[in-house]
Amino acid sequence: MAYVVQSTEKVRGTGADFETKAMLYLMCFRDDSNEISYFAIDFYNDVTGLSIHADKAWDVQSKGTKKVSAKEIGRELVTLFKNEMSDLNFDYLILFMSSVPESFRKDASKNHFGIDNIEDKSFKSLREGLVSELNKRTSSYIDAA
Repeated sequence: MAYVVQSTEKVRGTGADFETKAMLYLMCFRDDSNEISYFAIDFYNDVTGLSIHADKAWDVQSKGTKKVSAKEIGRELVTLFKNEMSDLNFDYLILFMSSVPESFRKDASKNHFGIDNIEDKSFKSLREGLVSELNKRTSSYIDAA
């Protein structure tokens, strides 16, 4: 699927603050932060870090909402899913959130984690949210091919 830009958003103060925090995360708080040379803001997603030759990309969707359900988290993954399915090569797809319920994680002590640390019940709900959002947007947002 080719990458097509079809939507824009108006960012409110809280959203802009969280996008800034997501960029700071990419700049300073990852083991591979030194590999990131450029940032694309609000183009592929909220913040995308790019290597010096743009042959490596870290894509971040940021959400500052404090109380979220697993289903809502799934809905937020739709843009990252679109980017994963595009012809562009994103090396990392990151959902940067202000908080995640402890019941969502198998190991609640981890604040950086992947799919392997999501409780089965939460994963099922997360998937329902993602599929629901994909179904809403398939005709206009996600290429159905």
